Amino acid sequence: MKRVPHRDFYNVRKVDTHVHHSSSMNQKHLLRFIKSKMKHSPNDVVIFRDGAHLTLAQVFESLNLTAYELSIDTLDMHAHTDAFHRFDKFNLKYNPLGESRLREIFLKTDNLIEGRYLAELTRRTFVLPPRHEHGILITEPFLALCRGYD
Repeated sequence: MKRVPHRDFYNVRKVDTHVHHSSSMNQKHLLRFIKSKMKHSPNDVVIFRDGAHLTLAQVFESLNLTAYELSIDTLDMHAHTDAFHRFDKFNLKYNPLGESRLREIFLKTDNLIEGRYLAELTRRTFVLPPRHEHGILITEPFLALCRGYD
């Protein structure tokens, strides 16, 4: 006997979108991930800037920010309609806190940490997603691999 009537294979809804890998998580997931890294891995060397290797804590210190001060609003990564179908505008908008170095650290594969943070974030987003409140969340991630794009 079915636990939930009218829910079967033919009743599954599918939304097929072409989602850019670096924007596959929502702001809340990204915020939680950044705060988690600040709390548990502040001494990770994450970037090479101006002739010096910087830890995650040093990067945020240079931005005059603490994990406590981070919020959805300070991330400022809201998708506006002018960013759709315009990859150049999307790239400009999709910088956490408006800082390209945070995008390089958290949302890129070609960086000092070889994309480790993006891989962890991707795993949390697709492989171990939080249970949907109705229990019917199904994902089918598709990742296109290409070279030469920003």
